[in-house]
Amino acid sequence: MADEADPPSFATDRVRARVRRRRGLLAAGTGVASIMVMSLVTVAVAGIVGGGDPTTGTGASPGPSTPTGPTATAEEPGVYVCGDRYDQPIPTPGGPLAAEVSSVVKVKNDSGPAVTVTFAATRAVHVASSPPSLLQVLYLKDGVIVGGGPMVNNPGDPSPQGIDTIRSGFDLAPGKPHKLQLGPREMLCPSLTWPDIWATPDRYEVAVVIGPVEDRGDELVLNVPLPPSAASLVMKASLPG
Repeated sequence: MADEADPPSFATDRVRARVRRRRGLLAAGTGVASIMVMSLVTVAVAGIVGGGDPTTGTGASPGPSTPTGPTATAEEPGVYVCGDRYDQPIPTPGGPLAAEVSSVVKVKNDSGPAVTVTFAATRAVHVASSPPSLLQVLYLKDGVIVGGGPMVNNPGDPSPQGIDTIRSGFDLAPGKPHKLQLGPREMLCPSLTWPDIWATPDRYEVAVVIGPVEDRGDELVLNVPLPPSAASLVMKASLPG
C-alpha cells in the first residue's frame, strides 16, 4: 500500500501566506506597544519637568490652596504668650484711620479696667471689625505681657490662637469719631492678681492691638493681629492711679 501511495505534498503557497500574516500581526503589535510605552514615558517626563498632574493637563495638581500672609519667624513669636516682650512700636499716623485709647477706668479692685477706644477717619467710611469684646487687649509691665485677651497663652504655651470671625462694625465720617467701649479683660498671667496691679498701677499699661487694616474704598476691615508683628494699630495708655 505504501508503494502504491502518492508521495506526500504540502500546499506551500498556503503555508507561506499564513507565515506572512502572522509576521505582519506581530510587527503591528510591537509597533502599538512601542507607541504606548513612548506615550507613557512622555507623560511621565512632562509631569516631572512641568511639576503638574498628568491627569489634569495643567501646571498644578488639584487641591486646597494655602493662604498667604505674614508669618512668624524663628526669632519672632507667632502668638501672644505670658512673659514675652511686646516691643511693637506705635505706628506713625497715616492712612484713612486713626485710633487712640481715650479712657481707662478702674471698675473695682479685683477686676480689670474698662477700656474705651476712639476711632476717627479722614473720609466717610464703614469700619468692619470683630465685636468690641473680641478686640485684642494686652496688659504690659516694662514691655512684658502680663495679661489681657482674648488671645494670651500661659507661659511657654505656643498653641495656635484665633478668635471667632463674628462681624461687627460702625460708621465714621470726618469730624464724627466713634467711641468703642471694649469692656474689661480679666485674664492675668500666673502669680499675678488684680489687687497686686492696682497696688502699683503706674508700673503697668494697657495696649489695644488692631490687625492689618484692609482698605476697600467705602469700607475699612480691621483684621485679627496675628502674628503679633502683623498689627498696624497699637494704642497704649497707663493704668489710672
